Amino acid sequence: MPRQIGTMHPTDQVPLPPDTVTTFLLTGGSSQQNQDWLSSASTACASASVAGVHLVRITPYTTAGGAFFVHANLLQAASTPTSGTSIASSGVNHPIMSAQVFQVPGHSTGFGFFSFSSGYVTMEQWRK
Repeated sequence: MPRQIGTMHPTDQVPLPPDTVTTFLLTGGSSQQNQDWLSSASTACASASVAGVHLVRITPYTTAGGAFFVHANLLQAASTPTSGTSIASSGVNHPIMSAQVFQVPGHSTGFGFFSFSSGYVTMEQWRK
């Protein structure tokens, strides 16, 4: 189970260092990577609530440390963006252009990232 965030109000953005950090190297083109939520013992969990994941901070950056743009889906696998409207109870891709913090719904079965170019995306995880 991830470390507790350590603030009176989890949205205060003054957290303890995370003990669970996931980093993906996306290779660009139609690059996407997906993963289940993991326990602190690195075993796949059925959902974010079972894994104890409540809050995440996602930071995209190039291999040279510059700005990077990714799409994320925090409820299931990410997919290549297309024209149109996405409305789904299983989650939709949303753009991330700089570090952002999100609350993760307990029923999330996994997460994924997509990018058109190459770079890293790091996700730090906490529980409330």
